[in-house]
Amino acid sequence: MSIKKLGQQSLIYGAGNLAAKGVTFMLLPLYTNVFSLEDYGIISLVFTFLGFMNVILHYGLDASLLKHYVPANSKDRISIVTNTYISFIISTFLIVTILILFSSQVAKLLFSSDLWQISVLAGGILFFDVLWSIHTLILRAEGKPVSYTLISFLNVFLLLGLNLLLVLNLQMGVLGAVLSNFLTSGIIFITTLPIVFKRVSISTLSFEYWKKLMNFGLPFLPAGIFSMALELSDRYILRYLTNLDTVGLYNAGYKLGMMMMLVVMGFNMAWQPYFLKKEKSETEYIAKITTLIFAILGILWIIIVVWVEDFVRLQIGSFSFIGSQYWSSTQIVPIIALAYIFHAAYLLQLPGVFLLEKSSWIVWVRGGGAITNILLNFLLIPSLGIIGAASATCLSFIFMAVFIFIVNRKIFPIEYEWKKIFIITTVAVSIWLGVSQFTLSYFSKIGYTILYPLILFSTGILRINHLKRILT
Repeated sequence: MSIKKLGQQSLIYGAGNLAAKGVTFMLLPLYTNVFSLEDYGIISLVFTFLGFMNVILHYGLDASLLKHYVPANSKDRISIVTNTYISFIISTFLIVTILILFSSQVAKLLFSSDLWQISVLAGGILFFDVLWSIHTLILRAEGKPVSYTLISFLNVFLLLGLNLLLVLNLQMGVLGAVLSNFLTSGIIFITTLPIVFKRVSISTLSFEYWKKLMNFGLPFLPAGIFSMALELSDRYILRYLTNLDTVGLYNAGYKLGMMMMLVVMGFNMAWQPYFLKKEKSETEYIAKITTLIFAILGILWIIIVVWVEDFVRLQIGSFSFIGSQYWSSTQIVPIIALAYIFHAAYLLQLPGVFLLEKSSWIVWVRGGGAITNILLNFLLIPSLGIIGAASATCLSFIFMAVFIFIVNRKIFPIEYEWKKIFIITTVAVSIWLGVSQFTLSYFSKIGYTILYPLILFSTGILRINHLKRILT
């Protein structure tokens, strides 16, 4: 795959990822105008739990499927899918059964709610999501970004439509929001099930083959848990140290900052299959792509920094884009967006770990990031509130990027374009400091927005042919 094709697939995957992950962002106008801070806090805890459990119930086997499936022949691919998919069905069914049997206790303990139905619906969402995510993972492994994106958009339309029906029209409250996700997950599962039917054969079931897949994938389980702890534990720590209202406020700001995450994860969808086809001796492409990605993410970050305050106050009929009681959450948006730029820095350094099959390093890196995040949350939240939680997340992602860089210096050294990276960083930080010091007119905001890309183009860091190679 060429850099040109990587760029094209990143755009397509980015659209799909923007749809799949961004649907929660698109629901912000509804949720923040309909739900109280406390109710939105409950919803935040529910989906934080689902995020944790999705990682646990994949236990690294999804990463192993992707790693082995991409270079395999058609016969081996059937064995890989069969052994992983049956494993997911068995393990997910057992966990979901437990959630249903102890639904009342789970609702009170984890969601601070008396609605036991939430636990039952959460179990159903987990079952469907774990399995249909494998359907779309197969599409990624086979390099079918268009099919992946179409499914992502179906997910968006269903979730938005059902939320409008159940939350806005029928006024079912928190239960309506969770039920919307349950129905959407079930429909997507049924719709995408034929993808697996064509690639499964019970005759290929083998405990030995499953063990081989698990040997590579299992280190990703603690790594995944650490990753989710890094991204999601702040909600539960906020709940413990403050209250549900603060959780709701923080989650609204975090969702806005996730605009950066959507772009980063869209790139990563194409990045993994791209570098898995490279030779172990190749490193130069990583340095060039790193510079280009930092430059593009810098543009997006400046746009977020300059315009987020105006964006949340945008009027949609009689409502603002974000409910007025949530406007103060914008103070954390630049910090969260910056955190995901450092997450991109971490992802860009993964080729060495994958190609050399040193996946155990991922556990150490993510584990260090998770521990750093948890400690910093307890340290910073009491004095800084949601700013402390956001800062803990950003500092933890910085820690991970630096840690994997140190590891790569020993096992997979890369000669980065440090001069260009320095210019990108200096210009972005300078503009941020200028924006944060003054109250700006719309004319000044437009000026700051275009200043960053103008400097990058004038210094040759970004060129028109870079964009042409990606877009054409």
